[in-house]
Amino acid sequence: MNRYSNPERGFHELSEQAVYWFALFLDGSETEEDRRAFARWVEKDPRNMEAFGEVERLWSGSSSLQLSANNKVGRRAFIAGGVVMATLATGWGAHRYYPTADFRTATGERRDVTLPGGVKATLASGTTMSLVTGHGLSGVELHGGEVWFDHAAESGDFFVASSGGQSWSRGGQFDVAQFDGQTTVTVESSTIFVKQDGKTARVAPEHAVTYQPGLMGQVHQVDVANALAWRRGQLVFMGEELADVARILERWQPGKIMIIGEGVGRRKVTMVVDLDRTRGVLPALANALSLKVDQFTEYLTVIRAA
Repeated sequence: MNRYSNPERGFHELSEQAVYWFALFLDGSETEEDRRAFARWVEKDPRNMEAFGEVERLWSGSSSLQLSANNKVGRRAFIAGGVVMATLATGWGAHRYYPTADFRTATGERRDVTLPGGVKATLASGTTMSLVTGHGLSGVELHGGEVWFDHAAESGDFFVASSGGQSWSRGGQFDVAQFDGQTTVTVESSTIFVKQDGKTARVAPEHAVTYQPGLMGQVHQVDVANALAWRRGQLVFMGEELADVARILERWQPGKIMIIGEGVGRRKVTMVVDLDRTRGVLPALANALSLKVDQFTEYLTVIRAA
C-alpha cells in the first residue's frame, strides 16, 4: 500500500487517517517508526481512537456506522475500507506463505508428523517446513515458526536448515524456532552442533543458542521445561516484558497486538497461559498492570496505559 511519512498531511479527514492506520497494520508492512507515529496519533486526541473503532466496525460489516457530525465516515473512507478488505482477502500475511512447503500449520494449530527416516516432529503454530537433502543426508528446512524434533540415533544423522545455518543431530531431542530472521536452537537431550557462516556452536542439553546470518550468539543455559511448554499446551512467562509476551502471543492467535505509550511494553509479566484460551490473556492483564485493552476484530488489539 502507499506509504505516508505524515498521514495527517496526506489525509485531512480524521476517518481517512484512521483507515490508513488500520490498513497499514493489517497489511503487516509497518515499521517501528510507523508504530511510534501511530502512538503519537492516538495520544494526540481521544477522537482518533474513536475513529479507529469506527473503521473496525466498517471492516466488520456493521450497518450502524456513527461518528460525530464532524467526523462522519465519508465516501473516500468507504473506498479505503474496501481496499483494506481486498488487501486481506488477497493475501494478508502472504509474505509468510511458502506454496511448496511440505508441512505447515495454521495459526493456533499444533501438528505431529513423522519425517522420512523415522524422525518425529511436532510443529508449533504458524509453521512452514520443507524436506531437503544435503551432504548425502536427509533433513528439513524451517521457513518460519517452531518445531520440536525427536531423532533416534539409529535413524542416521539429521539436519535442520534455518536462517542460513544448520543444526546437526546424531540423535536427540531438540527444538528449532525461526522468527524475524533469527533462529534459536534449544536442546533437550544429547548434543546438537549448530553451524553458520563457518562457525560451529556445540549445544549441550538444557542449553540454547540464537543465530542469524553473519552472527552466532553465545550458548547459554535455559529452563527447557518453560521454554518448550508450548508442547504441553502452555506458554510460561516468568518476569517477561509485556512487549515480549505480546510478540509470543501473536504467534498463537490471529492478528496483531500493538503496544503504545512510553514504558508500557517494559512492564513485567509472570503468568502461565493456556494455549486454548489465549484470547482471555490480555483482558486479564488489564487490571493487574493498569492497562486499557481495545480489541478491533480478531485482527488488531491495542494496549495502552489505563
